[in-house]
Amino acid sequence: MPDNNLHSINKLQDDIKAAKWLSVFLPKKKRQQIKELETSLANMIHLIESFNKYFSDAGWCAYDSMNMPLMENAVKAYEAGGIDAGEQVLIQYYQTDVKDIMHWLKNKAKPLRERYELIKCAFDDHFAERYHTSVPLFLIIIDGAVNDYTKSKGFFAEGTDVSAWDCLVGCGDGLTKIKDIFKKGRNKTNHDEIRLPYRNGILHGRDLNYANKYVSCKCISLMFALADWMNMKDSENTRKQKFEKECNPPPISESLKKIKQNAIDRQEIQKWVKRDIKIGETISATPTIEECKDFPYLLPLISAFNAWSTRNYGSLSVWFKNVFSYESSDKKRAGECRKLFDHKNLISYELEEIEERALALTKIVVLVKWKSNDIVHTEHFEFGCSYQQEDGNVGYPWKNNGAWILIPWKIQGLYK
Repeated sequence: MPDNNLHSINKLQDDIKAAKWLSVFLPKKKRQQIKELETSLANMIHLIESFNKYFSDAGWCAYDSMNMPLMENAVKAYEAGGIDAGEQVLIQYYQTDVKDIMHWLKNKAKPLRERYELIKCAFDDHFAERYHTSVPLFLIIIDGAVNDYTKSKGFFAEGTDVSAWDCLVGCGDGLTKIKDIFKKGRNKTNHDEIRLPYRNGILHGRDLNYANKYVSCKCISLMFALADWMNMKDSENTRKQKFEKECNPPPISESLKKIKQNAIDRQEIQKWVKRDIKIGETISATPTIEECKDFPYLLPLISAFNAWSTRNYGSLSVWFKNVFSYESSDKKRAGECRKLFDHKNLISYELEEIEERALALTKIVVLVKWKSNDIVHTEHFEFGCSYQQEDGNVGYPWKNNGAWILIPWKIQGLYK
């Protein structure tokens, strides 16, 4: 049974149990799908529980955006070779691959965004193996960011509440346990190597032999966990309301009406046929808005690049709203957009790939060239373009009940 804090997973388990009771009335294919879902969910729960069981005492905790293959590989290594083998998998990731997702910290929480220049300095020291510098800087960033977020106490302070509803970091083996380990009092000078980032011992000069990859990597893992916590805490009330709504079904008459409408929608969906889009043949590599009549999912992308080209940051922040989703207002998103793009002069862009994946989802790859500080950058950006209703649910283009929204999938090059 998963942690009591994982309400969505617990509900899904209950839903699967209920579906199994009714499966005798379902076609064989549906029964198989239920069985596969049950197996996948059980495997995921087992993986999360195993990871926290094996690694939480060593200073690692599973967090919501954590790379699942990383978690799986670490668990396998632990089960084959013990804690040292498992930690080596995690260390390898946080010494190398984590470089590609550093910008997540900036995008998820304002207190971390305000410290992003310091964060980059700490990462520079970390990747250069200057752990005597990276570790205290990470700890200072963590303490200050949490202090700003809670408006009262730092992460390591007594009484700081780092719980959050329905998320991994809010579980019993999550941030609360890690906080209790890292904030332990260190009352004597210690010359022996430590592999846990004891905040008090390091910053108060009692743990002298702290500068190693274990301590630095665990600080980074903690920072990503805290970014998830802040993000989940901000959305807590909205997620609770949505969950409660899903747990309280509508009247039968409304359900029957919805079933009928769903049947009509399914018929329309089945009529959809994926097109083979060839750049340069089906559509030009640099289409105008007028050329996109049959490709409406391109309009947000073309409009965004037009806004970038003319330095219209207000408009650009609207089209790239999901790039700045951590901000709550249009004005703040426009400000962040200006900071990111003001020194980037767009030179050109070309469509490289269009893949219609579903009726309401298209993958778009574009080659972008811009100049920044007299250096020309060329990067491949990958976007999803999804047709969404105002509440964020999938819309149906034939109903005209939504809009095409750009979703940044791979745009790390913007932050170089």
